Amino acid sequence: MLEALSRRIAAEIKKADPDGPTSVEVMEYALAIKLTEISTIFFVSITGWLTGHFFGSLLALGSLMLIRRFSGGIHFSNLTLCVFFTTIVCIIIPFITLSLSAILITNVCSLLMLIAYAPNHFIYIHKTKNHSYYKLICIFMCLLNFFIQSPIICLSLAIQSFSILPLWRGGERKWI
Repeated sequence: MLEALSRRIAAEIKKADPDGPTSVEVMEYALAIKLTEISTIFFVSITGWLTGHFFGSLLALGSLMLIRRFSGGIHFSNLTLCVFFTTIVCIIIPFITLSLSAILITNVCSLLMLIAYAPNHFIYIHKTKNHSYYKLICIFMCLLNFFIQSPIICLSLAIQSFSILPLWRGGERKWI
């Protein structure tokens, strides 16, 4: 659904400016990413508000998006499925209560996965000169939760850490 919408918008933009420097495919890709982000924020906000966990849901989404930016992880083949899954996860996380010991154990497991596998990108992307710092950023974010001790951030880190494990599609790390 989001793919079709981004394709239609990109085609309309190209129709309005046929001599523009950007191809329909590039516009479609950029629009799809933005539509996915906006849709996820919208649905998490609305559903979080309806369930009474607005700020907890946004904290789950924010921490998940931030750690994912630096750690990589598996991608769904369908953007609509990605929005649906992320919304469900971010709505469920605030309902889960963890003891302090469960937070610490989960943080340690997440930290170990991040140390071992972050960043792990399952799609072809261009490595940047700052890419070597991504692992350190991921580790710092996880270490920070040892002081914050937030169960919401803890679960977001754990879910994202699980998504970088080399269990998916052979676990390859691919770069162009």
